[in-house]
Amino acid sequence: MDKVEANTPFGVRVLAVLLFLFGVFAFFGSLFMWGEGFLFSFPEGVDYAFPVTDILVNAPASIIAAAGLWQLRRYGYVASQFAAGFYVYASVEIFVQVIQEGPPYPLEIVAPQVAAVAVAVVLVVYLWRIQSRFR
Repeated sequence: MDKVEANTPFGVRVLAVLLFLFGVFAFFGSLFMWGEGFLFSFPEGVDYAFPVTDILVNAPASIIAAAGLWQLRRYGYVASQFAAGFYVYASVEIFVQVIQEGPPYPLEIVAPQVAAVAVAVVLVVYLWRIQSRFR
């Protein structure tokens, strides 16, 4: 383990792992359109906006942020702030869709979005306090 990894705070490592997992889930979940079928087989009546955005924006941003945070790099801090903003924006979009459709509110859709917003808040608040540690 090099000196940077040894000095990486436990909280930053946890966030890096969460961002990496979010990125992997965003990529593979979207590739299979969250259970609606394979993205490139174009199922009828399925909206492609979220899966394509997850593959092109969310997954790469999350994985880049994870790698940068793990190494305490400045680009990791910046990418994590971008990812946090993206998580909040995408979650609000999904919350509005769910509310418009009315009860019962599907837990499998709402719970990941609540988790994403919680991680976004921690990314902004916690990392802001220790931003001087990123080089």
